[in-house]
Amino acid sequence: MKHLHEWSVFEDWNSLPGQGDLSQRTASLGIDGYELFTIKAPVQDCYVMPEVVSVHLPYAIDWRSAWEGRSYEGMPEDVTYFSFGHDREEMVGNLRDCINYAAKVRPAYGVLHAGNTDIRQVLHRRHESDDLKVLGLFADFINQTVSGMPGGEPPFKLALENLWWEGLKLRSPEEWRLLERKLEFDNWGFTLDTGHLMNTCDGAYDEDSAIDEVMAVIDRYPRDMRDRIGTIHLQLSCSAAFRESIESEDRGEDEPWESFYRRAAKRATDIDNHLSFTSGRVREITDAIDPEYVNHELMGHRTGDRYEDLRQQRRLFG
Repeated sequence: MKHLHEWSVFEDWNSLPGQGDLSQRTASLGIDGYELFTIKAPVQDCYVMPEVVSVHLPYAIDWRSAWEGRSYEGMPEDVTYFSFGHDREEMVGNLRDCINYAAKVRPAYGVLHAGNTDIRQVLHRRHESDDLKVLGLFADFINQTVSGMPGGEPPFKLALENLWWEGLKLRSPEEWRLLERKLEFDNWGFTLDTGHLMNTCDGAYDEDSAIDEVMAVIDRYPRDMRDRIGTIHLQLSCSAAFRESIESEDRGEDEPWESFYRRAAKRATDIDNHLSFTSGRVREITDAIDPEYVNHELMGHRTGDRYEDLRQQRRLFG
């Protein structure tokens, strides 16, 4: 099992702590490399390094709106990172470009969010949605994207990530079975984000209860479904109490798009904690899945120092 940490094309390698070259600084953190967040633009040569093991493709918040031909008042002209485009043709072209740009680093896999955030419900306590329907639309979207690639396959494995919004939640084997039926290419798998899964669990109040909830879900996974999970995004999100406190809101009448979108983004960050684990019980999760890669997806929300959070969580694995 290889240990990774997230990085992005907006960051400079010189900001890493420690002394020496990139390989020495990476080793001093106790990790094997990085999962690089990319955008819809060519990847600069400085990121084409052996330490960059994988990529996290850009995501679009509410791609379903464009797929179904909907738009919202006040939206900006450039909606690449909101819906991947204005219509299906533009969406497919933009996502295909994102994949092809990221292929430059020859990643072992590329993470792609397989959920959707219905912006009309983003401030609601609960979303009214059919997860399997949304997941079916997502399968149609990426089938069209990949069909235009050489051999009808992506240049690297697409590792589909669960969210707590509608779509892929990885709570039920039915989600896996639907994708097995619908996806028309072979080079795909799952990224299990532990915090995102916790954000779907009503009992995730503290670290122990959150781990218990995740293990109860994993216990329902068939072996073949577990084998599709090659990557774990390891982070703790004890969000149950906050989610219970949410009072549903809508976009205000005549509220500018920028104001509404800021509130929507804050709601997402308030739910998704990205805390480091402190208990060795976290190994129950990794032992049950046995992934090839674990990305310690931490922002410094526990100690105030991203790298101290990383060191703290990494120590739990010896």
